[in-house]
Amino acid sequence: MEHQLLEILSATQSNDAQARLAAELQLKGLYSDEAFPLALVNIGAHPDVALPERLIALVVLKQFVGRGWSPAFAEFEGKILFGDTLKSDIKVRLLGIVFDGSVNSKVINQTAAIVSKIASADFPEDWPSLLDLLLSQQPTANDAVTEAILIVLSELIQDGIDEDQFYHFANGLVKFFHDVAVDGSKKLLVRAHAMSVFRMCFDSVETLKDREEVGIKEFVRGICDTWLSFFQDVLNEGMPTLPTTEQENEAENEVATTWRGVVALKIQVIATLVRIQYIFPDLLPTQELFNACWTALQAHGGAYFACFVDGEKQSNLVTSTGLPYTFDLLVIEELDFLQTLLDAPGVKQQLDVMIKDEEEGKGDAISKWVMEITAALVNFAAITSESEGLWDIDFNVFLSEETLAETNNTPRSSCAAFVWKLCGWLPKQTLNSILGYMKLIWEDASPSWRLKEAALYHLQQIVEEHKGESRAVDPTVLGPCIEYIASTMNEVGHYLRARGHIVMSTVMTAWMTGPGGNPEMVLGYARQSLKAIDEDDSEIVKTSCIRIMSAYLLTLPDAAATEMQASVVEGIAKFLDTQDMEDMDENVDLVDTVLQTLRDLIMANPTTCLEHNAFDVMLTLVKLGAARDESTYILVDEAFESAAQAMAKSGPEQYARLCYKVMPALVAGLDVKQDEDQEKATALIDVSLNLIKLLAATAVEPLPEGFVSEAMPRICRVILSDADFYLHQQATLAIKEILSNDAAKVFAWVDPEFHKGGLDMMLLVIAHLLSPQVDDASAAEVGDLAVEVVEKAGPEQLGASMRELLQVCAVRLCTAEHVGLVQSLVTVFARLSLLNTQDVLNFLAEIPIGQTTGLTVVTKKWLENSTHFVGFEAIRQNIMALIAIYSTHDARFAAIQVNGDLIFDRLNTRIKTRSMAKTNPIKYTVISAELKLIKLLVNELVPTYGTVPSALNLLQAKHSSVGSDNSWSTESGGTTGISPVKADDETQKYLVQFFATVGSDAHFQQLYAQLTEVEQKRLVEVVDGHQMMVAQQASLGL
Repeated sequence: MEHQLLEILSATQSNDAQARLAAELQLKGLYSDEAFPLALVNIGAHPDVALPERLIALVVLKQFVGRGWSPAFAEFEGKILFGDTLKSDIKVRLLGIVFDGSVNSKVINQTAAIVSKIASADFPEDWPSLLDLLLSQQPTANDAVTEAILIVLSELIQDGIDEDQFYHFANGLVKFFHDVAVDGSKKLLVRAHAMSVFRMCFDSVETLKDREEVGIKEFVRGICDTWLSFFQDVLNEGMPTLPTTEQENEAENEVATTWRGVVALKIQVIATLVRIQYIFPDLLPTQELFNACWTALQAHGGAYFACFVDGEKQSNLVTSTGLPYTFDLLVIEELDFLQTLLDAPGVKQQLDVMIKDEEEGKGDAISKWVMEITAALVNFAAITSESEGLWDIDFNVFLSEETLAETNNTPRSSCAAFVWKLCGWLPKQTLNSILGYMKLIWEDASPSWRLKEAALYHLQQIVEEHKGESRAVDPTVLGPCIEYIASTMNEVGHYLRARGHIVMSTVMTAWMTGPGGNPEMVLGYARQSLKAIDEDDSEIVKTSCIRIMSAYLLTLPDAAATEMQASVVEGIAKFLDTQDMEDMDENVDLVDTVLQTLRDLIMANPTTCLEHNAFDVMLTLVKLGAARDESTYILVDEAFESAAQAMAKSGPEQYARLCYKVMPALVAGLDVKQDEDQEKATALIDVSLNLIKLLAATAVEPLPEGFVSEAMPRICRVILSDADFYLHQQATLAIKEILSNDAAKVFAWVDPEFHKGGLDMMLLVIAHLLSPQVDDASAAEVGDLAVEVVEKAGPEQLGASMRELLQVCAVRLCTAEHVGLVQSLVTVFARLSLLNTQDVLNFLAEIPIGQTTGLTVVTKKWLENSTHFVGFEAIRQNIMALIAIYSTHDARFAAIQVNGDLIFDRLNTRIKTRSMAKTNPIKYTVISAELKLIKLLVNELVPTYGTVPSALNLLQAKHSSVGSDNSWSTESGGTTGISPVKADDETQKYLVQFFATVGSDAHFQQLYAQLTEVEQKRLVEVVDGHQMMVAQQASLGL
C-alpha cells in the first residue's frame, strides 16, 4: 500500500485543484483499511523516502487520528476507526520514530505532535506507560529526541493530566526538566524549551496549593533549593557577541544561534521566577535576584539601543515551538520581574535604606538609584525604528498605541508600568528624577530626539499618576517642567512635536486648572494645539492635537471652552476632508479619536450643540460606517443623549431645533439600501433607529411637527422587512418611545404606503412581530409596545382589537423560547394585572390555545421563566403582579401544575453532550402554581439579619415538628444557600409587608410547609430583619 499512498500523497500537493480533490477523496476511501495508518507510519519512518513526502504522510496520519481515534477530539467524525491492537501497534511505532536520534528532526517533531494528540485522549488510562517511557530517554537522548519529548510533555501537562496525576508524577517530571536545563551539552534552545515546559507545571502547583498548602510549599521549596544556583548563574551570565544582520540571516550561524539561545534561556528562567514568586512570595531570595536582574538590565541598555532604536532588528519573534528569543522580549521580562520584586518586603526595605542614605549624603531629593532607574526607563522607552516605520506608514497604529487600544506588551509599555509603580512608592523622587534627567538631556550639545520624547513620555505617566492619586505638586517644579515641554512643540521631528502637545495638555489640565492655577496659560497652549490641527504638516501631530482637545475642553472654564468649540469642530472637519474615509476598517483609530473628541466637546456644554457642526461631522462618519464598532457606537449614543437631555430641559423650542438639525440625516439613514454594503447599511440603520429612540425618549410632549410623519413610516418599514433581529428590536423600542411621548400625533398619523391610521399600524406591527415567521429575538421588545398601545389607546378606542391583541400575545407565548420575548410578553399581562387582576385571569381562562387555556399557557411560561427576568422596574412590576394574582386565591390558577425544583442526579453534575441531553433530559418536580409563586417571591428577598417576626410566630409553632434544626429561629448572620437577587428598597418593603400580612393565614401556612428548609430560613430571616430595622429606626427617631 505504501507505493499507492505515495502517489496519492503526491497528488494532494498538485497545482491542479481537481487532482487534489480526487486525491483527498482517495485517502478518505482508505479510512476503513487497517493497513492505511500503518502505511502512513511506515512512509514517515522510511529514510529513503523524500522528506516532503514523509512529512505529508505524518500530517495525513494526524488528521486521520483526529477523525477516527477518539470521541474526545473535536474533529471526531462519529466512528472509531482504530481497533485496540492497531492502536497499540501505532503507539509503539510512533514512539520508535520519536526516540530514534538518527531520524530527521522535522520528522521527529511532526511525529511528536501525533503522539501528543493521542496522549491527550489516552493518557493515563489507555496509555499508562507513556510518561515513564518519555522520562527514561533523558540520559541518552540527543537534542532532536529531547525536543520531541518536550513537545509531548507540554501537551500532557497542559491537557493530559489533572492535578492529582501531576502530583504523582511531579518528582520525575521536575528531575527530567532540571537535567535537560542544566545540561551544557544540549542546545540552548532545547534547554530553554525544557524551562518553558517546566514553568507549565506551576499551573497545577497553584491549584494544588489551595488544597494542601503546607505540602505543596515544601515541594516548591525543594525545587527552589535544587534550581536556585542554576537560576542565578543564568541571570548573572553576560550576553554573548551580538550577531550582525548577515550572521542572523545565515541558517546555522553559531554567533546568531548562541545569541538566540542565551536570550531564550534567560527569558524562560525569569518567567519561571516570576511564576514562583507569584505563588509563594517568601521562598525566593528576592534581594539577590533583584540585584542580579537590575545589574543585567543596566548592562543590556547599549545592546537594546543598537538592536532596536539605532538598528532595525525585528522584535517579538518566537521559534516554531513558541519560544520567544528576541532581545526586546528579554528586556520586557526583566522590567516586569523587577517591578514584581518591588513588592517584596526585603527589596523595598533594602532600597528604602539605600535611597535614604544617598539623599542624606547628597542633601537633595534625587537618589542615585532612582536617577539610574529613571535613565534606564527612558532608554528602554525610546521609540524603536520598527515602531517609527509602522507609524509613518499608518498613523492609526500610533493612535492605537497612544489610546491603549492595542495591548501588545513592549519595552515601552513595560517602562510606563514601571514608572507608575515607582511613582506610587516614591512620588516626589520620581518626579524630581525625571526632571533632573530631562535637564541633562536638554543641555546635551547634540541631544537625541528619541530620548527627549521618551523622557516626556514618562513625565506624562508621572503627571497622570499624580492626578489620579490627587497628589499635590511643588509649584517650583512646574516652571522648568513647562519650559521643557514648550520647547518641543515647535521641534523639527514630528514625533517629538506630537509628544510635546500631548504632555503639555496633560500637565495643563492636571496642574494648572485648579486653585492657584493659570487658566490663561492653559487656554494659550490649547489654542497652540488647535492651531496645529490646521497648520502642522504631520498627520501624527494633527491627530494627537485632535485627541487632546477633549482634555482641554473638559477642564477649561465654560466660557473659554464654548469659545473654542466651533474652531475645534472646523479643524476636525478640515482634517477629515484630507483623508480617505471610505474604508472604515483602515481608519478605526482615527474615527474613534474624532468621535471621542466630538463627544467630549458636546458634553462639555450640550446647550451649544446647535452653534457648531459637531453633529454633522458625527453623522457623516456614521454614514460612512463608523458605528460598526461598538466603542464608536457608544460615543455617538452618549453625545446625542447628552444633547437631547439638555435641549429638552431648555424648552420645546430648543428641542425642536435639535430635531430639525439631525432628523433629516437620521431618516435618510433609514432609507439606505442594503444591497451594496450590507454591514455598513445595517450599522447605519441601527444607529439611526437608536438616535431617533433617544430623541423621542427625552422629548417633552408634543413632538415637533414632522417628527412622527417622517420617522414612523420608515421605522415600520424596518420592522416589516427581513432585517437583522437587533434592528427589529431597536425599531420596536423607537416606536414605543414615540408613542409614549406623543400618542396623539401617532394615532392621527396615516401611513402613506398602507393607508392605515396610526393605531392600526401599531396593531399591524405587533401582529407581524408575533407571527410565527418572525423569530423570538426579533420580537423580544414587542411586549412593551403592546402595553403602551393598550395604555395609550384604552379599551374604548381599541374595542374588539384589544381582545385580539391579548390573545395573539398569549398564543405566541405558548411557543416562545427566547427569555427576552417571554419576559416581554409576560409584561403585558403583568401590567394589566396591576389594573384589574381578576379580569385578566377571567380573560385568559376563556382563551382556548390548543388543548388548554390561555391561563395555563401564560401561568406556566410566567412562573417557569420569572427568575430570568431582568431590570429593576420589570422585576418590581413582576413581583407586584404575582402578589396581586396570589391575593385573588383563584382556584383555576391554583390548579395549574408547573415545574418546581430541579431534580439532581449523577448526570446533572456533569456537562452534557447533545445525545446525553436527549436521553437524560433535565427533570423538575411538579408543583402547584401557587407554591411556585411563593417560591419565586421568597427568592426575590434579599437576606438580612434577625429573629422570628411576631406576624409569623404561628408558623413556627405549627411546624416545629420538622425539628429544632429546621425551626423558624435562625442564628443572626446565617446563610440560606440561595443566591441573593438585587432589588431596590421599595420592592423589598412590598415583599416583606406581603409575607408579614399573610404569615398567619392558614392557606399560606400550608404552602409554607412545602417550602424547602433553605427557603423557610430565608423567609424568616428577611422578614425578621426588616422588622428589627424598622423598630431600630423608630427608636432613633429616623
